[in-house]
Amino acid sequence: MEDTKKPNHVHVTIDSSGTVNCDPNPLPADGKDIKLKFVLLTDGYVFPQEEAVVVASPGVEFPEPAKTPSDSIATLFDRNTGPGTFTYTVTVQKVSTGELLRHDPLINNGP
Repeated sequence: MEDTKKPNHVHVTIDSSGTVNCDPNPLPADGKDIKLKFVLLTDGYVFPQEEAVVVASPGVEFPEPAKTPSDSIATLFDRNTGPGTFTYTVTVQKVSTGELLRHDPLINNGP
């Protein structure tokens, strides 16, 4: 299992009621030109290949779409050139039904 204290990492879980949770929320972005990593920890769910993580208003800070190198990992490039708070959507798919579940947490870019 991924270390829960790694900087720029988010653990994504789904509880028994089907609610998606992200920890930490908000995600404190640490460093410039960084890769944020989202790790899905709940069995029976996967990240979709496209739009697993989407920033609502990416501007220049998030110039590329998220990548999904595996069913349980998604990454997002963050320039993190200045302070700001960004809403993003995490989407997961329930394997048994194909149902898409979403959650809208925050990223805090630091100074």
